[in-house]
Amino acid sequence: MAVMNKMREKMTVIFAGLAGAFLLMIIFEWGAQGDFFKGNQRKADEIGKVNGNSITNKDYDDAFNQLRQQKLQETKKTSLTDAEDAEIREKSWDQVIVSKLIDQKIEEFGITITDQEVRDVMFYNPPEFLKRNFTDSATGRFDENAYFQALRDPRNDTTVSNITKQMREELKKQKLSNYLQAAIRTTRADMWERYENTNAKATVEMIKLKPVKNPREFISKVTDEEVKKYYDEHPFLYKRQESRKIKFVVFREVPTPKDSVMLSERIDALKKKWMALPVTASDSAVNELAHDYTDLGYQPTQMANASVFNTYSNSDDIMNAKVGDVVSSTSNGQIKVIKILGEQDTGATFYHSKSIMIGFGRPENRDSAKALITKIYNDIKAGADFSAQARQYSQDPSARNGGDMHWMGPKMFIPAVEEAAMTAPIGSVEGPVESNIGYHIFEVLGRTKRSVKIGTIPIDIRASSLTTKMLQQQANVFKEKATKDGFDQAAQAQGIRVISDGPPIAKKGESPMFGYMPWVNYVFDLSAGDITDPVKIPNAHLIVVGQVTEVLPEGVKPLDSTMKDQIKGAIAKRKSIEDLAARAKQLRSSLSPGDDLSKLMAMDSTLRPTVISMGPAESASGLGTEYAVNNTAYAMKQGEISQPIEGESAYYIIKLLDLKPADKKQFEAQQTKEFESLSQEKQQRFFGQWIEQLKEKAKVIDYRSHRM
Repeated sequence: MAVMNKMREKMTVIFAGLAGAFLLMIIFEWGAQGDFFKGNQRKADEIGKVNGNSITNKDYDDAFNQLRQQKLQETKKTSLTDAEDAEIREKSWDQVIVSKLIDQKIEEFGITITDQEVRDVMFYNPPEFLKRNFTDSATGRFDENAYFQALRDPRNDTTVSNITKQMREELKKQKLSNYLQAAIRTTRADMWERYENTNAKATVEMIKLKPVKNPREFISKVTDEEVKKYYDEHPFLYKRQESRKIKFVVFREVPTPKDSVMLSERIDALKKKWMALPVTASDSAVNELAHDYTDLGYQPTQMANASVFNTYSNSDDIMNAKVGDVVSSTSNGQIKVIKILGEQDTGATFYHSKSIMIGFGRPENRDSAKALITKIYNDIKAGADFSAQARQYSQDPSARNGGDMHWMGPKMFIPAVEEAAMTAPIGSVEGPVESNIGYHIFEVLGRTKRSVKIGTIPIDIRASSLTTKMLQQQANVFKEKATKDGFDQAAQAQGIRVISDGPPIAKKGESPMFGYMPWVNYVFDLSAGDITDPVKIPNAHLIVVGQVTEVLPEGVKPLDSTMKDQIKGAIAKRKSIEDLAARAKQLRSSLSPGDDLSKLMAMDSTLRPTVISMGPAESASGLGTEYAVNNTAYAMKQGEISQPIEGESAYYIIKLLDLKPADKKQFEAQQTKEFESLSQEKQQRFFGQWIEQLKEKAKVIDYRSHRM
């Protein structure tokens, strides 16, 4: 029974395959996202509801763990960043909701699977993930006898029963898919339209007349009646989702001095232990060490030249460290603990310098620029601080960093300065050097041709769990006082700033507030005046307490002063294009049949024609989505010149040079392929819309923000 033992060992893989069976069908047949596998469930605390059906912590955690593992395998990392973690959590939540909705639809449609249907699949049409376990990897031959023996062996009854149960669930979903497919029709006319849009090509010579006046010149000519008419005719542009206005306070998870001391001690202990390991230690050995100090794991070794460390707080220390040394540096909110594992000569010189630049702009300013740079140079030589002088006088972007140019390699800076910096003594202030933009003085802080092989253990700089608990207590106290005394009064009493000037919160079409959808879902479960419980926002490292100040129903946004200004701008832009009509008509009248559009250059040298090719509904290079031009071209005869065409951003005159219609004979030969391709597109679109409609109508309750 070696085969069955192998099957038992691969049960995780088998069930993962079952989980993906319906998913793969949806991806290839429908184009949806998510994994619709739902394993044996047990009762657990609710984390949410969909149309009254519970979502348990286990539902959500199972989905999250599976997607998290997939992400780690894809990225070949040992842990996720906060942003990646938040992304996976939202995908997991969406996946569980979709799975619940599909289960509800299966029940609503009365979809059932008979024992015979399951047996037919298990015995006569086993899915690939099952066959794979009984297929010879060398020959690719499926051992049907071994598979049947494994299914019938009494010792495997429990295993086969579990697989059969999951297969039944997947077959229900497949039958639902088949029902939905039956509603989709692909006609010959649909196929021809798609084929024509893809294969027909019109080549035109085109003149583009852009507005000569700034649209702002027309704003004063836009009347209130025009604004109101535009607003009434374009309600789809001003739809407002149901939204919430909210004010809130935040408690930021900032490390305390005690946290900083503890972190420093942790870094020192890690550096000491890592220093004791030989540079030849395996990645797994270092990773094991890393897990004692951080949840971010060990980042594999890489070769790095000096410029790689420009965002690090002490790049010079890293470049000067010897092989075997362990150094630490701050970068992007993390402490990077770095071990030098090797080195090599790059052959290219990198240098670290500070610089002050005084530009002269015009030639007549050279003398005054040189006088100023000479004064600065002399002051620094007399003891003035280089960085302070750079912040005060330098006209280079590096001024805000005290003139620090960081590490730079060959051809990364102004040639005249680079040439001088390559040979200047370390620590000496040099200059002034003249370039094509101004005068420069500089100080070389370091120079190297060295590239180092490094390993990195990153540790997030964040508040300790004790500090976070204290913040949670403060947030709880604030919530109690806000409920009792009033939100603003409680904030004033505790000296906490109330933030109330943010835009309304909507559920769709915008980035969720704080980048955290559970918070948005929670707020939408509240009414005006309700105060939230303290909610931990993982990505932002803060705790927030808010109060809903107003519930804005779905509808059309009111025509307020801000919207009036926006509409005036849109109308003014349209008027600036309409202003071209007379000129476009005059230019067209100067052209005779058979003329080239280049004739217009005699009237205006800027009217240089361009040649473009485009499909019937194609966004063409140099034209964009000006479909009025496409439509005109496909209604013309070869050699014909159009009348002026009013577009969305300009006026156009075109001459049709060539028109290649779609080949109907080729279409006939490719009908089967076109049918399959278009049917798949329609199915993907239909399924995606169907799922979105289910989600829109569903009553979803999200308790995730309560798991603080």
